[in-house]
Parts: sequence; C-alpha cells; structure tokens
Amino acid sequence: MRRRILMSPAVIVLALTVVLLGVAGSTAFAQDTELYSMIVFTKGAEYFNWTYAGMIDAAKILGSHIKTELQGPAEWDASLQARTIDQVAVKRPKGILVAAADEATLVPSINRAIDRGIPVIAFDNDAPESKRLSYVGTDNYDFGAVGARAMAELLGGKGEVAIIMVPGAGSMEERAQGFREELERNYPDMKVATIINDEGDVAKAESATTAALLANPNIKGVFSTHGYGGPGAAAAVRTLDRAGKVFVVASDYGGPVLELLKTGEIAATVADNPYLLGFQAMMFAYQAAHPTDVPSQNPPFGHVPPLIYGGSYIITAEDLQDPEVASFYENPPKF
Repeated sequence: MRRRILMSPAVIVLALTVVLLGVAGSTAFAQDTELYSMIVFTKGAEYFNWTYAGMIDAAKILGSHIKTELQGPAEWDASLQARTIDQVAVKRPKGILVAAADEATLVPSINRAIDRGIPVIAFDNDAPESKRLSYVGTDNYDFGAVGARAMAELLGGKGEVAIIMVPGAGSMEERAQGFREELERNYPDMKVATIINDEGDVAKAESATTAALLANPNIKGVFSTHGYGGPGAAAAVRTLDRAGKVFVVASDYGGPVLELLKTGEIAATVADNPYLLGFQAMMFAYQAAHPTDVPSQNPPFGHVPPLIYGGSYIITAEDLQDPEVASFYENPPKF
C-alpha cells in the first residue's frame, strides 16, 4: 500500500484559518517588513530544509512584507544553537522558530528572547520547560511505536533489538519509549537489548553499532530514532557481513536513507512531515506576533494553541518504485 503524507483534521483547520486571516491582513494595506527566524541544530540537513520550505511557503501566503531566514550551527551542538538564538534575538525579529538540540541547554536563551518580547515557537524538538509559546511537532511516542511495529513485522515478532539515540534529546527519548513500550505491549518475544549512543553522528553510529553487534550476536534489528543513525547502522551491518541477519529501521527520508532503502540495506524508515511542521510553526509565530481579540494564555502575545501534533508513517523500497513518490522524496529543497 502506498504511504502518503497525512495531516490531521485539526492541523488542516488551524492552518486554513490562519491562512485566511493572513491573506486578509496582508492585502488590506502596506505593512512594514517583518523578519522571522528559523533556528535549527544542524543547518544544511535535508530534514530542516523541508521545514524551512514550509516556513517560506507560509510566509508567501502571509504577504510579501514577511521575510524569513534559516540559522543554526552546521553540527549538532546545543551550546552553539543557544548562542545563535541570543545573536538572532539582538536583531529583534518578529518571531523565532526553534528546533531544540537539547531542551535544557536552550531554556535560558529561549526565555531571554521571550523576555525581549519576541514570540518563540518550538517545532520538531521541544523545550517544554522554557517560556516558548507553543510546540508544533510529531507525536514522537507514536513515531517510536510505528517503528516497533515495522521491526516486529521484519523479525516475525521475535528477537533482540537495539535502539540508536542521543540520550537526553527529548524527541529521541520519547521515540525510544514508544518503541520499547509497543514491544512490551504487543510483542512479548521481542526485547530491547541495548541503547546505542551515536551522539548524532553517522560515523559514530557505525562504530557504536558495530561494537554492539559484536558484543551481542543475538541482536537482529536496529532502530534509529533520528536521521543519521540509520545509515551508520547499515554500514555496520555491511562491514560485519550480516545483511539479511540484522534489519535496520531508520528515521526520516534524507538522501542516504533513501539510497539504502533502494539497496535493501535499510528495510524501512519512519517518517513524519517536516514541511508541515515548518509551515504551521510559521503561522503560529505570526499569530503570536499579531494579537487579536481572541484571549491569549501568554499576553502580550497573540493566542496560539500550546501544542499540536502531526502523524508518522512508514516508507519502504516498494513505495519508491512509484516514480511520482520517488521524485517527491528524492528532490528535497536546497537552501
């Protein structure tokens, strides 16, 4: 069955409502330029190019006076990302969209931006202990559960598996929890044998997975909670000549993951909708920056829902045999 990107009805209604409000406001009179900044933790990553594409399209709908920028460190470094937030806040943009590399590290910087009167919307990776106004993201617990069901199908409901993650990263912790508890509930003959910390790096994912597979030959599957772990795990399986004996379920649909899906070195990948996250987060930032008569939980900012989730789905090599589907995934936006 072909998998398609899905939107929940709540997301569609909210998006369309804000779109109509934005269009009405942007055409009524000339307005001053407004800058909105998206701050990610790995600038240049395909995933965040998709989120930024969503942000750009939302900005176009809101009006030509809306300007956007994509900021953040090239490598996974929460301290550098926090510094970027502070640097951007000095420019006093109309709003900030942030995907948190590490929620605890970013709390002070997010709070300082809010205290400056800059609305901050979290997306993808949340920082719930901060003063951020809203979180637009994936139900990461369900994301992990979807991965667990895919792994169970591959292994026939039996065997030991490993999880790749960066301990302490909120979204990955939730995905790992969803994966583990789905196995506990519905697949009693499967268990998580070990957690592999790859520090968000492909090379480290390969070396750490290699070590884990050598230490425990009973591991028959590896689930990565983020986009870099899958290719690293596939390389480890290849190096150890365990193709067909150890199955990899990846996350997201970056170029390396898609290529390894085609070769069969990655059996499946769990995906969400990064474009939608960027689109909706931009709409919420605009709402927060333009208070209306609708009561707000966070005055003086405009009303925004505190939380909104999107869904997850599986992509396999079979899906990529459809030229239309393959073309969509294989031609990510570039910035």
